[in-house]
Amino acid sequence: MHTACGTPGYVAPEVLEGHEYGAAVDLWSIGVILYILLCGFPPFYHEATKELYKLIKKGKYDFPDPYWKNISSDAKDVVTRLLTVDPAKRATPDDILNHPWLGGNASAAPLGTGHGRRMKLRQAKQKLRKGVRAIIAVNRFGTSLNSSIAMHT
Repeated sequence: MHTACGTPGYVAPEVLEGHEYGAAVDLWSIGVILYILLCGFPPFYHEATKELYKLIKKGKYDFPDPYWKNISSDAKDVVTRLLTVDPAKRATPDDILNHPWLGGNASAAPLGTGHGRRMKLRQAKQKLRKGVRAIIAVNRFGTSLNSSIAMHT
């Protein structure tokens, strides 16, 4: 495929680069989702979409303490294999399904303090952004409508 598409924080680097891409883009997105599920926030974040895309293209993320302190090295390895910039080196579905972490070696340790709060905060921020975008759209429509009415009077 060649079409640039996807949700900004979840899109794979090859899509942003305009390269032909395949199923590996879905594995990248799974890596983003897994990262969020394990710590409560996304691996790539910036208020400006252009800067967010730069981080994604470089594969620039980390596992900051204390959020990742209780997450096993096997879980981090799965995330790292999924968030590999080069799609030819990115894990395949079989690689992930055969990984020790998915083979029953997942830790029973709690995810850490504040995980639920971070997930709720992330959801609240998303709702706020949608609301702000809706207000901006309504204001633009109103401005456009007022300009159109003024031109016809």
